[in-house]
Amino acid sequence: MENLQQNTQQTSFAEESNGLELKKIIYKFLQNWKWFALSVFICLLLSFVYLRYATPVYNITSEILIKDDAGSGGGDQQDLLSQLDIFNTQNNVNDEKAILQTYYLLRKVVDEMQLNVSYFTVGNIKSNELYKKCPFRIKLLYIKDSVPTQYLDLNFPNSSSFSIQSDSINQTFRLYDTVKISSMAFVLEPTATIPNKDEKYQVVINTANTTTEQYLKNISFDISDKLADVIDITLQEPVPAKGEDILNKVYEVYTKMNEDDKNKTADSTISFIDERLAVVSRELSGVENDIENFKVKNQLSTDMTAQATLVLTGASDVQKQIVQQDVQIDVLQSIEDHLKSNEPHLVPNAASIADPTYISTVQVYNTLVLERDRQLQTTKPDNPLIKNLNSQIDAVKKNLIISLENIKRELQIAKNQLVNKNDQLLDQIKTGPEKERVFLDISRQQDVKQQLYLYLLQKREETAISKSGTQANSRLIEPGKSDPLPFKPQKSIFYLAALFLGILIPSGTIYLKDILNNTITDNSDITKLTSVPILGEIGHNESGKTIVAEQNSRTALAEQFRALRTNLQFLLKGKEHSVVMITSSTSGEGKSFLTLNLGSALAISDKKVVVLELDLRKPKISKALGIPNENGFTDYLISKCKKEEIIRQTTIHPNLFLISSGTIPPNPAELLLGKEVDELFEWLKAKFDYIIVDTPPIGVVIDAVLIGRLTDASVYIVRQNYTLKQQLQLVNDSKQNEKLPNLSIVINDVHLNKRYGYGYSYGYGYGYGNNSDYYSDGKKRKRNVFRKKNKI
Repeated sequence: MENLQQNTQQTSFAEESNGLELKKIIYKFLQNWKWFALSVFICLLLSFVYLRYATPVYNITSEILIKDDAGSGGGDQQDLLSQLDIFNTQNNVNDEKAILQTYYLLRKVVDEMQLNVSYFTVGNIKSNELYKKCPFRIKLLYIKDSVPTQYLDLNFPNSSSFSIQSDSINQTFRLYDTVKISSMAFVLEPTATIPNKDEKYQVVINTANTTTEQYLKNISFDISDKLADVIDITLQEPVPAKGEDILNKVYEVYTKMNEDDKNKTADSTISFIDERLAVVSRELSGVENDIENFKVKNQLSTDMTAQATLVLTGASDVQKQIVQQDVQIDVLQSIEDHLKSNEPHLVPNAASIADPTYISTVQVYNTLVLERDRQLQTTKPDNPLIKNLNSQIDAVKKNLIISLENIKRELQIAKNQLVNKNDQLLDQIKTGPEKERVFLDISRQQDVKQQLYLYLLQKREETAISKSGTQANSRLIEPGKSDPLPFKPQKSIFYLAALFLGILIPSGTIYLKDILNNTITDNSDITKLTSVPILGEIGHNESGKTIVAEQNSRTALAEQFRALRTNLQFLLKGKEHSVVMITSSTSGEGKSFLTLNLGSALAISDKKVVVLELDLRKPKISKALGIPNENGFTDYLISKCKKEEIIRQTTIHPNLFLISSGTIPPNPAELLLGKEVDELFEWLKAKFDYIIVDTPPIGVVIDAVLIGRLTDASVYIVRQNYTLKQQLQLVNDSKQNEKLPNLSIVINDVHLNKRYGYGYSYGYGYGYGNNSDYYSDGKKRKRNVFRKKNKI
């Protein structure tokens, strides 16, 4: 049960300590609310100024639908002439996305819109870009690729001339003059509006390569829905109208490139068909001449005899198959001859060839040929890129020829089997005239050539019709559209960040100040570093008087000394004739001030008090009271005067007496060890109720330790924002080694506006801080809502 109560008490104390720490932090921040308000105001003001003059960036979006161009031949599937379709291709949305984000396409957009030239009006703080509102245009004649960004400041003194200022030129030109600057030349042309002579303009000129690279970073392509063939395009641009035009131009250039590729394929196919038509036409004419000569020579009519019809009936099906095999072999041979030509051409896709290796190889070959033709528009044939493409085309061409030869070999084997079968059927016609058989052979050749000729004519017309109606494989379903609000900077985020920063700066400053501060600021610093009890707190002396604890004084300081007197009496437990020693870590902490006023507070309580000025090296009390420092303590020790002669009554109170230090000795420590000191203290105890001893700082000399053997209580002075935290180790050392008896601490020079403690304000703990009527100084003091009652 006792353990449970002890744990409960510890938990309650921990919660109370946490609550006090939280109150301390809140109170600390509330004390500095003006700095928080100023910091927040400045941060919000800076955010407002930044947002006022920052260039907004908008998100411009567009959507493109990729249509499926997959085609199929119409008509009978057995009709080979209906199965060849040069536009039978399958579009892939990922492939089209890759095409859209190529440097080549975006470079065309930059060139056509001349995006590498930007126009601005120059303001006092920021410049605004002019888009389609500029009263003039720069027409670039040439510019080198390695030219850095050029900034040209333009003025129009009149309607016929303009002046240019830049790092490389400062000159006036007439309109339409050719201006040569650095590594570029241009012509300035006015638009319909007249330039304002009071307006300042700036033209920023970049190379097309640099501008293209910039827009490649600012534009993105995404496929948001995997189930839909839609490409989302997003561009970040300060001028919404310009961004919308750029996205629309991207689609326009992409569509034109797509149509050009299809037209190139159609033109190549028509050219190939025309070549084959000329060859097949000559071959067909030769076969027809052979038929005509055969009939004339053998006097045959066009109508076949019944016997020949019966002979052919059995072999008709086989001959049809042979014809189809010949047509396929001839088509393959034509494609092979086309491939073996020196100049690379697109290869049409024969739908009757079902070999997957051949189909994929044809697609790769046509892709390389199209890429080669596209690159030749901007590069020379001896470019390494073109040579690399030529090497790839040659390698793929070899694979195509090998595939064609394998397919032809298989078709030839099938044909030979059909021919053997046909020969077997013809051998059965022993009665058929030999002339009929020869005629049939010539007629079969005629059928093959005629069907091939008709097929080529049909495909030529289909290709011409397809070319005339060529359409892009995409559709712009959402033109370029800008968001109504800028993408960045976002005002809400900026203001929120400014508010957060405005709170963070003073908070961090206060926190760093506390961390870097190595002096005592409140009683919590003391309680964390030592277990020595705090006897009381003495506020800051604003009056400038040496004695504040007077008989009829009702000031705050006087009440604090009265509270200190009461606490000291509790510490001494009512013992009569007590010796109280006052010491500190270093000089300047207020020992003399506290000694005199504590003595005065005891004296006005009808106690007889004597103050011993035992700071023999630097005495201050006698000087503060205006008493000559002669016939004092050291004079008695060296037998220059008697005990009765060293005691002087002060003018502060009839019950307060002083023993000054006397002549400054060369060996104070040795004097304090003499038996005369012990005898003097015993004699003073018999005459006085309290003996207050002012000693030197314990952190400087050992005098206080030597006097400690004669005292009943030791009061250690700690001054707010003056005493170092590490100096409290002297207090711990004195307590642990029992150097100073009955040790306690008094916090001196406490500033109310700098005080963060909560438990030891003895001047106010009894209610003196709640009403200014308690004080004779008439000063109103703010109540500390976090202050608690005294704890001794």
